[in-house]
Amino acid sequence: MKYFFSALLLVFAAQLFAQQKTNQTKHLPFETIYFAGVQFNNASNLNRILKDYDSGKVPGFGWNAGAGLAYRIKQTLIGVNFSLSTSSKNDNTMNTGDFTVYVSTNAIHTGRLIFSPQLGVGTQSATFTVQKKNLNGKFEDFLTTQSNQTKLEHDAAIVDLSVTLKTSNSERTSFRPECRIGYKSSIAQNEWKVVNAAVSNVTKDRLGHFYVQLAWGIGR
Repeated sequence: MKYFFSALLLVFAAQLFAQQKTNQTKHLPFETIYFAGVQFNNASNLNRILKDYDSGKVPGFGWNAGAGLAYRIKQTLIGVNFSLSTSSKNDNTMNTGDFTVYVSTNAIHTGRLIFSPQLGVGTQSATFTVQKKNLNGKFEDFLTTQSNQTKLEHDAAIVDLSVTLKTSNSERTSFRPECRIGYKSSIAQNEWKVVNAAVSNVTKDRLGHFYVQLAWGIGR
């Protein structure tokens, strides 16, 4: 997660640099985007086990936010996205952090509306905390052998497919609203790991996330 904030600072710095150069070069070959929205999660295999042990489920609904920067070659964009998400229900919490490299195009348009499909690949790190309930015992028990929480980790390579609706901007010097919908998924089934523990018979999942985002972009 800490790398996200460093990368985000670099994005902001690049944007400030671009704005300072506006008077000298109006049409810099970069596009910057900042986005926030909702996310719907799916972890079917883990949910099946959680249900068997009456431990709730992975939260299906959450929030996400992030930023991206792309280099434009005519109508083709090559860029990177950074995003974070958080989801919580009945004290069970899942957080994710994504980094993707993507290719996109601005060639599909009607009038001033641009339909920009995007294909990205990258990595995702997810943590899921299960809150156990109705426990009894001594205070010392919860500091040694017994726990009221279990924290899991899931790291995976992901693919991200999305479509962004945006408007053309001939000056390319002001932010404009955008809307994006997409779906990201683990490429393969990866193990859920218990943090700071060596366990056997772990379950595997291909995490999936459908998302809808509002965004502010500049430079298309």
